[in-house]
Amino acid sequence: MGFFDTLNQARTQVYVISFVCFLCPGMFNALNSLPTAGPAAQEVKDKQNASLYFCFAIMGLLAGGLNNILGPRILAAIGGTGYAIYAAAQYNIFKVQGPKGTDPITDAANTFSIFSGAYIGLCAGMLWAAQGQICLTYPTESQKGTFFATFWVIFNLGAVLGNTIGTILSWGAGPEGYAMNDAMYLIFIVLMACGSVVAFLIQPPGTIIREDQTQVETPPTNVLREFVEILKLFANPAMLTILIPCMSSNWFYTYQFGPFGGYFSGRTNGLKAIFYWLGQAGGAWVLGNMFLDNTKYTRTARAWTGVYLMAGTTLAFFGGGAAFEYTASAAGFVKIDAGTDFGRFIGPFILYVCYGLYDAFFQVFTNYLIGAISNDSETLSRYAGFYKGTQSAAGGLSWALNGFVFTGEKALTSTAQFWVMVIPCAVSLIFFALFTKTFVKDTTDENPEHGSSIKAH
Repeated sequence: MGFFDTLNQARTQVYVISFVCFLCPGMFNALNSLPTAGPAAQEVKDKQNASLYFCFAIMGLLAGGLNNILGPRILAAIGGTGYAIYAAAQYNIFKVQGPKGTDPITDAANTFSIFSGAYIGLCAGMLWAAQGQICLTYPTESQKGTFFATFWVIFNLGAVLGNTIGTILSWGAGPEGYAMNDAMYLIFIVLMACGSVVAFLIQPPGTIIREDQTQVETPPTNVLREFVEILKLFANPAMLTILIPCMSSNWFYTYQFGPFGGYFSGRTNGLKAIFYWLGQAGGAWVLGNMFLDNTKYTRTARAWTGVYLMAGTTLAFFGGGAAFEYTASAAGFVKIDAGTDFGRFIGPFILYVCYGLYDAFFQVFTNYLIGAISNDSETLSRYAGFYKGTQSAAGGLSWALNGFVFTGEKALTSTAQFWVMVIPCAVSLIFFALFTKTFVKDTTDENPEHGSSIKAH
């Protein structure tokens, strides 16, 4: 049986949306994790990302209902178009600044950059709503962690590929060799544009067969009903309990892709980013497949294992991060270059990989908890929209603080930004535990009106 003959199978659809995200947000992550050519470009990038996440927040909340009306194929195909435009705007900034990256950025370039951020935000909201429905709805009870982990691995390999190409192209230019050049930007733009084409392989949800041979059900809906159901999410006890973890799940990128990168040479940033995203892929597979879908234990036992793992890694990884931050922010610190002083690179390199692991653990566990409380396609599509919408609202706030508020003489120190990153993650541990205790059960209500349920395996 060929690939195209299996397009109506649940696992194949996860592969399809994974590859769409490999090309679009995967490449976006590679581009976004690399430092800019200078402070002026970084400030424009902060503003671009602020507009991105605020528009993402609005569309994310609405896109779950929109996905129930239009379907994941249309949303993913439209959603994929924003990424190439975002990369084109960054390329425009790169060209405007000239070969040395010192020329002033024009108002037109700045405006195009902010517009591209807003447009990709709207597009990302649609794409991630389609992804959420597929990855949360199509697996069976015993596959929810594995399916999301599979997606997270493939998706993050896009960032691995992007950073690998950039590092190879920049390594020979010396320690301060910038990872981006004309060829690299064009590669990003072309690959991102291909994502919308791949999205046409996504099939209507009502035609999808799960691996236990049950069919995904898609009841008829309409705009008014979806609008009302979206509003109800803000009175949903489960969603309100998971709200802080949802908002914290992209909060740390501002520090990890900003001040932390300033402690390394240009080419070393590209090198460490490769392994950051590999850590994401490995962390997702370990937690999702080996722990959260281990049917030897009950669902509640697995969920509590996730809580303990999140608590342990929060203490360990951010404890190590604090030690490095206070050392690196001291006067006289010299940027780390892996090519000339590999010994200094090892410790911070391991720390950055741990940051990648932590991000994967946080995302996989949050998605697992949300998927554990329902199997209904429409409901989970709205839950996914709520997750991405609130996540993006907080992410937009973090980028806006750096791009619009704390700029110039008012800029936060790197140490302050580190603690701004850590505190929401630490507070999230309380809500992970509360959600697990209150809402995660060993059976999932299939139809609460009729009292039917199925056991989690």
